[in-house]
Amino acid sequence: MMFPIIPSAQTIILSCIKLGIAHVVISPGSRNAPLAIGFASNKKFKCFSIIDERSAGFFALGIAQQTKRPAVLLCTSGSALLNYSPSIAEAFYSEIPLIVISADRPLYKINIGDGQTINQLNVFGKNILSSDSLMQDVSHQTSSISKSNRQKLIKTPINRKEINKLQLDIQRYNEELLRKRFHECIQLNKPVHLNIPLEEPLYDFLEKPAISLSKKHKRSYSVLQKGANYDFNVLNKHSKIIILIGCCQPNYLTKKTIDNIKSYSNIVVLKESTSNIEDDSFFGNIDKIIAPIELLKNSYDIFDSLSPNLLITIGGMIISKKIKSFLRDFPPKIHLHVGLNKANDTYYKGVKHILKDPNLFFEKAPFIKNSESGYYNSWKKISNQRMTPHKDFLKKAPFSDLIVFSIISSSIPSSYQVQVANSSPIRYLQLFKLLSSNKTYCNRGTSGIDGSTSTAVGASVASSSPMLLITGDLSFFYDINGLWNNYIKSSFRIIIINNGGGGIFRILPGHKDNEIFSKFIENNHSLNAKELAKLYGFSYQNTKSKYGVKTTLKTFFKKSLKPKILEISTPSAISSKTLKNYFEYLSKN
Repeated sequence: MMFPIIPSAQTIILSCIKLGIAHVVISPGSRNAPLAIGFASNKKFKCFSIIDERSAGFFALGIAQQTKRPAVLLCTSGSALLNYSPSIAEAFYSEIPLIVISADRPLYKINIGDGQTINQLNVFGKNILSSDSLMQDVSHQTSSISKSNRQKLIKTPINRKEINKLQLDIQRYNEELLRKRFHECIQLNKPVHLNIPLEEPLYDFLEKPAISLSKKHKRSYSVLQKGANYDFNVLNKHSKIIILIGCCQPNYLTKKTIDNIKSYSNIVVLKESTSNIEDDSFFGNIDKIIAPIELLKNSYDIFDSLSPNLLITIGGMIISKKIKSFLRDFPPKIHLHVGLNKANDTYYKGVKHILKDPNLFFEKAPFIKNSESGYYNSWKKISNQRMTPHKDFLKKAPFSDLIVFSIISSSIPSSYQVQVANSSPIRYLQLFKLLSSNKTYCNRGTSGIDGSTSTAVGASVASSSPMLLITGDLSFFYDINGLWNNYIKSSFRIIIINNGGGGIFRILPGHKDNEIFSKFIENNHSLNAKELAKLYGFSYQNTKSKYGVKTTLKTFFKKSLKPKILEISTPSAISSKTLKNYFEYLSKN
């Protein structure tokens, strides 16, 4: 083991050890060397070297997503820190704990023309829980500090007794700051930023730590649950209740809770692919149910009959725009959000936050038992109506994105976890049912395409399950540095649906079939991943037909010495038209 001689750097490492924070993602540099070497030489940490800071941020996010524990991100000074911004925003809105540690020049070297210096404090703005700077140690390189005409740390001439006393105060401040921020990160599942000013020399180390932490640190990951100030008797006054489940970790709801919920005929549960909750009585594929109704002449009457009196939301972000529109146009009387994550007023109704584990809430919630309620059956009838037309349309539809996702969804082995890129891939996947064992994740905090590959690779190193990434072409090419590391397992699989650009923009309202739209909105291109696969050591296959997809997938998931990429080329114009025809077909049958 090697511990940096600089007390503040040593304090960070010891604080992580004390709280059991084990995963550290390091982007190489010089200013962060005391911490990088200190972490990497200690067997209590699992360290990963990721050169590109933007990719490193999402890699760490993938680890924290899987472990439900904070992962540490460590970078050098200067613009390196700015590259974390997309992943920090995603972690903030997805409520994933990250501890960002940025090495920095001393404050008196900022804005004087010194190399690799920027104003590093608060660079993430409002997209992070907190941003703080540790106090610079005055016991390390005291004479170097005193040379600056801008430093305000020590008085000159140097008085060693005063320096020692001041260093004790600095140590107490830094310990308390780390203790407070680490616990907030753990308790609130949000990213925090800690900036550490380091004076040279940076490469002096000890075999044993020279300091010991106070006993205030406790290794605890329990989240305090607050009682909800709410009249639960109100719940038995509602005859039509929708429970809408967004992004959740697996096993978020217990079997007992699920069985309890589905015993009520006036409760309808709508769930997304990322809910990771499975029961035949719950309605997935939300868009498949709702989108066809929008095309009917009597859509208002149907939606009005389906609208809830009470809406209960669970989990994180919602993908489906259709359910958002429905609940905004036909709002419930009351919206409750149950759980310890953030309560979003997504449906413009105002939201009451019940800060309680959903399992405890549903165990005691006094819902009305009304065997005569036809609310659940109304939704069930519509859901059943979609089944046969859905199958019939897929049998005769042309080769397109829709067909590709229908084949993929039924071909994923039960052992695989699924990471899905944003835009078209996650929306198409929502139309199909995966195996209950195929736990599904997507970066829905900010819903960006910028880190899907890096997140999937990071998640794979922290998961015992083999990983499949389903991505679009723009998402894949945008995050190609996600493959620039040495941690990709041979079982890792990537399926790229390459429709030559941002195909989702052909589906959304406002599409114009002209050169400007194609160039500046869709970003049409003719790239493929063949040479990139070769560069990063992947086996590569490409197919352009329904038969080819089915044939290739039969062997795609078999064990191999290399990870694999399957690139499926699809026609963009036909794909967008096919999806529109699909919803029209469902509405008429």
